[in-house]
Amino acid sequence: MRRDAFLVAALVIGQLFWTAAAFGQAARETRLLITVVDQSNSVLPTATVSVAGLEDATRKTTAPPAQATMDGVATISGLVPGRYSVHAEFPGFDPGDLKDVRVRPGDNKHIIILAIRKMEESVSVSQDAQAGAADRRGSAFGTALTREQVDALSDDPAEMQRQLQDMAGPGAVMRIDSFEGGSLPPKSMIKAIHITRDQFAAENHYAERIFLDIITQPGVGPIRTGINYGMHNGAMTARNPFAATKGADQLQNYGINFSGALIRNKASFSFGMRGNSNFDTPIVTVVRPDGVQSDSVKFRSPRTNESLNGSFDYALTRDQTLRLSYNQNDGINKNVGVGGFNEPERAFNTENHAHTFRIQEAGPLGRRMFINTRLNVGWTDTDQRSAAEAITVRVQEAFTSGGAQVAGGRHASVMNLASDLDYVRGRNSFRAGTQLDANWYTSNEASNYLGTYVFENLDAFNAGLPRSYTRRIGDPNIKYFNLQAGFYAQDDVRVKKSLTLTPGVRFEAQTHMSDYNNVSPRFGATWAPFKNGKTTFRGSWGIFYDWLPANTYEQTLRVDGFRQQEVQIVNPTYPDVATGGTVSAVNRYLLDPKLRNPTNSRFTGGVDYAFTPQFRVNASLRFMSATKTMRGENLNAPDATTHLRPDPAFGNVVKVVSDAEGRQRVLSVSGQFSPRPAGGGPQRLWNWKRGSFFADYSLGRYRTNSDGAFSTPASGSLADEWGPQPGLPIQRGSGGFSFNGLRGLNTQFYLNASSGTPYTITTGRDDNGDLIFNDRPIGVGRNSARNPGQWSLNGYLSYQFTFGPRLVNLPPGIQINGGPGGYTVASVAPPSVGRYRISFNCQVQNLTNHTNLSGFSGNMLSPFFGKATNAFNQRRIDLGMNLGF
Repeated sequence: MRRDAFLVAALVIGQLFWTAAAFGQAARETRLLITVVDQSNSVLPTATVSVAGLEDATRKTTAPPAQATMDGVATISGLVPGRYSVHAEFPGFDPGDLKDVRVRPGDNKHIIILAIRKMEESVSVSQDAQAGAADRRGSAFGTALTREQVDALSDDPAEMQRQLQDMAGPGAVMRIDSFEGGSLPPKSMIKAIHITRDQFAAENHYAERIFLDIITQPGVGPIRTGINYGMHNGAMTARNPFAATKGADQLQNYGINFSGALIRNKASFSFGMRGNSNFDTPIVTVVRPDGVQSDSVKFRSPRTNESLNGSFDYALTRDQTLRLSYNQNDGINKNVGVGGFNEPERAFNTENHAHTFRIQEAGPLGRRMFINTRLNVGWTDTDQRSAAEAITVRVQEAFTSGGAQVAGGRHASVMNLASDLDYVRGRNSFRAGTQLDANWYTSNEASNYLGTYVFENLDAFNAGLPRSYTRRIGDPNIKYFNLQAGFYAQDDVRVKKSLTLTPGVRFEAQTHMSDYNNVSPRFGATWAPFKNGKTTFRGSWGIFYDWLPANTYEQTLRVDGFRQQEVQIVNPTYPDVATGGTVSAVNRYLLDPKLRNPTNSRFTGGVDYAFTPQFRVNASLRFMSATKTMRGENLNAPDATTHLRPDPAFGNVVKVVSDAEGRQRVLSVSGQFSPRPAGGGPQRLWNWKRGSFFADYSLGRYRTNSDGAFSTPASGSLADEWGPQPGLPIQRGSGGFSFNGLRGLNTQFYLNASSGTPYTITTGRDDNGDLIFNDRPIGVGRNSARNPGQWSLNGYLSYQFTFGPRLVNLPPGIQINGGPGGYTVASVAPPSVGRYRISFNCQVQNLTNHTNLSGFSGNMLSPFFGKATNAFNQRRIDLGMNLGF
């Protein structure tokens, strides 16, 4: 730990020295350089800046107003040293002032942050189209929802989140005011929603991640109340084709929230309670001695979840905001773990309780910098209990009966601290920051404490000849700490009007790893070669490192062969294990002392073209090369001929090593079309332009030679393990449209489709005697089979109306959409509406009830070999109602 602390201190000190050196100034003639930015720290080109003297000597100085360049910097020369006041203006924003600035000989640099003005109509600000297209934060390769589009989303936070996920695509991560996860705030508090697709920024740990950024604002509007209720029952769900009888299912979700301004434009709050209660009926598809049986079980799997959340926003100044929030979530799930090959007696219950406290402070630091600091503290308690305590019997790809054999629980505490420091200087936009993630774990979770019989096939079960018996014994109590740290710096350099370069670097370190060489250079270029700004080229390259997962480390800590032992018996007697068999000692799991963090080198190149301001398309090509990927190495594998182990005192000794690899090649194409004008169009009864369309398609080739940290090569050689990456289809596409041309009525449809995902064909036997059932037929590669493709069409329909005293329903949008044709301060302040708002909505999952098969078996000895064992995503209709006042 001393070494870690010394390393962290050295990095922080080095970063400070680097920052100080970068921000140094050379003395020249007396000049005042004012950088004008908005509240999101984006520069405001063409802003007007003027000065006025505050002393006798400075009052005699006359300097005409200066206009900011495309970098947002206004330069006023010919000043005499002394005290001045500075005034900045930009259309659509409130003026900004520095009331008392001391000007000394040389360059004097300051920042003025302008807050957007409450508008009755949208404001378009002229910007050079080519410069806007070359802006790394512009609209190319990203999406910014207008106020009108936000208003068209569901009032139910859960449904709104589902709609946003459909827009952003698979794997998108939601960030609320820079925090990942959490509950969506009331819609009236949302200032802007951005879908960020620049995944190569130095501040990002994860590669190729798309972020849904939700930005809130304090002190907005009167105190409002929202109530929502949603439901569906079995009559609104289609029957699963693998169930002879349709099982019962039901859902009820409900919520209430209060939000609004405590002090106008100064402080706001939100408080909400949400809950849901639902159940479904599991479907078991098994092969018993008397034949195949596939049907709903005779009991339900109920789930309840309740959450409580509150937040308080306070504008410390006009530009700085303090945010506090608390979230509590409690859930109980019963009769889980049943379905597929798992018989009803495999049921178990889980319970979880989570608490999260967050604090954020964002705004200017002095007059030169902008800081955004976040602290997240939380703790979670979970508990699990088997419904029945009994030995487990597993017949490969046929059925699994007996108890679930889970007990105990865990307590986890987490602290996340992150801070970004921004500095704008001329053509450069610097960002440096730190991310620290600390986790404390205490657990007494236990599994397989009564033992498990494994039969290779149904014939072996009928003959009473199990292949193995395993049982975990020893002390399940463990306690450990994990720290992940990242430090980064990046600069967006406007080389010229048409070209922006983005060099950056990130350093990461983690406890339990001796790898401290995790330096991640990043580089990006954005080029708009034509004056009309319709075409943008972007290239990005970077190195990314993956963390050692906590559950991987925990497995090596828990089942080390001493704290806990996993006893194996080969060819045991059944059902009394004590009367025979060969004891193969115990299994062990350990980390390689030379283990390294997995490394990914990635490059993405793309082009974005705007046919019109309403219609644009983009295409990109991505290359990824992964090295140091984790996989398992069996240090005590049996001899291929004798099946005897080198060390008879142990069974499998699986060491996690980092010598596997992976490759990816992906082509992606997407397009968006919205006939509405920039401000959203007039709010009349009917407007056909109030709609939008989107579509995207990707074609990829994904290959790896490892299935995970504890996955040992079935062939014994990594060179023979190359195959498709599990879970990833070759083709994937989605599309949809949203239309609210009739005032109050909103319709949305989304189509998601993908080709089949790979799975591995196995012999179904333990051919090499290691008691790991991953043996493949000779000449058959890993993940060589694929299941059929899948697709579903989802629909959403809502209608809302308002009545009562007139008031402004939602705050005006204050985001800035940058791109060809200029910056648009979007969108309009909505018209006055009634205080009371009622909406009715209907969500339809899999509108056509297309059958999507799943659970394909690759076991050659299974009656289900090459066949599906289940189907998912049957048609389901959810109804809801929302009331706001």
